[in-house]
Amino acid sequence: MNLKILFSFFVIALMSCKNQKNQTKEKQVEKLEVSIEKQQNNPVIRHIRTADPSAHIWEDGKVWMYTSQDMEDATFYDSMDGYHAFSSTDMVNWTDHGEVLHSKNIPWGAKGWMWAPTAIYKNNKYYLLYPHSVKGTKEDMRCGVAVSDEPEGPFKDIGWIEGVEGQWLDPCVFTNHDGKTYLYWGVKEPKMALLKDNLLELAETPRTIEYGAENFFEASYMHKYNGKYYYSYNAGLGGFYAMGDSPYGPFEYKGAINPKQRQDHHSIIEYKGQHYFFYHWQNWNGGSKFSRNTCIEYLYYNEDGTIQEIYATKEGVKKIK
Repeated sequence: MNLKILFSFFVIALMSCKNQKNQTKEKQVEKLEVSIEKQQNNPVIRHIRTADPSAHIWEDGKVWMYTSQDMEDATFYDSMDGYHAFSSTDMVNWTDHGEVLHSKNIPWGAKGWMWAPTAIYKNNKYYLLYPHSVKGTKEDMRCGVAVSDEPEGPFKDIGWIEGVEGQWLDPCVFTNHDGKTYLYWGVKEPKMALLKDNLLELAETPRTIEYGAENFFEASYMHKYNGKYYYSYNAGLGGFYAMGDSPYGPFEYKGAINPKQRQDHHSIIEYKGQHYFFYHWQNWNGGSKFSRNTCIEYLYYNEDGTIQEIYATKEGVKKIK
């Protein structure tokens, strides 16, 4: 065969091999980009707008999360309605159990105005405690109570707690190791009180929480770790916290917990040996401060019990295998 023809075949074969390698490389890059995209697990709920996540580990060993629901084109919080229950066993894939309580099911309240809920398992039942407006203003909120035999609801309203009213409240309910249950709430001035076992009455006169600072705005939260009580809240410019030896305090102010997330409204759990921080943000898919999205980050404690600062990420947390 002519040497020129042989050389031509060699060049064509070489170019074909190079093109195949380039195509393979491009496919690898494409797969890598898809893989990276899949690792962006925040927000964890994307088919609806959710906020104010209240996370819990119930008797079934699952993580349960109760959220408020923002409307897509909302211009204020009055249109919030229809609490949702979500469950997960791997922290990434969440089952939506649908609306578990709606304002249409509350005979004493206005349409909408279903703000940040909290949840508790007590008396062999599941309870939602939630702020809701009587007449449709933020000044006449009450702390409603609803009950269910199942964590996924539906929940039935059974009234409100007398002595807990005013502006948007943001209640948090906490049960101590001795079985006593406490309610934390308030806006601008944090309040707390022991609850009676029926969860519909205060067992004592409300008291103001002493937390060593003056930056409280809303979203009280209480959790316990290694014998210490952690009172945390939203300061209007992120989440902050204080530590104490009693559910009543006094608490020693420790500073920021989630300092860059302006609308921080969080809850904290330990699941399968890892601590998690639930919160909401607005910076996803055209969100706003009225159309928010639930996210999760890892939470870590220092040796002295203080909490390492948390920053919002698109990556979020990894799937538990």
